[in-house]
Amino acid sequence: MKKTQIVGQSQVMSEIGKILDIFVASNAKIRPHFILTGASGSGKSYTIKSLCKMKNLEMLEINAAQITKEGTSGNSLSKALVPLENYTSKNVVVFVDEFDKLFISGNSNSSLANEITIGVQNEFLKILESKYTSVYGNYGKYHDIDISRVLFIFAGAFNNEEKITLDKLRKFGVKTEFLGRVGLVYNTNKLTLEDLYTILENSELLNTYLGIFTDVDRDSVVKSIKEYLKKNYENNTLGARIINTLINQYFIKGGRLGIEDVEDITFQTKLDL
Repeated sequence: MKKTQIVGQSQVMSEIGKILDIFVASNAKIRPHFILTGASGSGKSYTIKSLCKMKNLEMLEINAAQITKEGTSGNSLSKALVPLENYTSKNVVVFVDEFDKLFISGNSNSSLANEITIGVQNEFLKILESKYTSVYGNYGKYHDIDISRVLFIFAGAFNNEEKITLDKLRKFGVKTEFLGRVGLVYNTNKLTLEDLYTILENSELLNTYLGIFTDVDRDSVVKSIKEYLKKNYENNTLGARIINTLINQYFIKGGRLGIEDVEDITFQTKLDL
């Protein structure tokens, strides 16, 4: 099997890979739930998706920022976990993205928002203590499903701070009771300029564009985008996501990056810049 390469994250990939190996080898009897932090675009979800694929593990991704307290309007946790019904008797990884959005200490959110997010935190805490959880069913009826073979991974940027620790998580508002059950913390690394260059040079999106814009020189595209990345590296808040943004801009804007939009664009089977 071809080994998946995750640019800039070899160490964290190795450590998390070991956790997943233990989870699989023990047939879910050992479930080291953990928190994964790191700057936006540093590869948190991509790392987990890649590792799950490598190890033939099922994965369910949910967005914590979209979850509402049980009993209020919206996508509650009992609804978000319904897909677990499809993985009966299988080891599953549940990737909880945007987990940091549940911790609003120090901002101006209303008391209602505070109540809702604390409620969601408590629901996650209850799940970590249980073998079963109730999920939303047909006609609004709830029923229990077995979650004893689920490994939870909680991921978030936490204001893009580097080297998040348990103490820092407490300051963000993560409950001590929660950290007692999810006490492992891993941090993805901020991507270096060389990492961004590597991602660009291996971009499938770039190759797809070049297949359409047949007269465009690949080296010229790569050179232009590399120059932009170098000039704007310190101000990059998108991480690896900036690569696709720049590739789209380059081809749609006729080779211009970060400049005014092109007013008229005509698409054909084969295109010219």
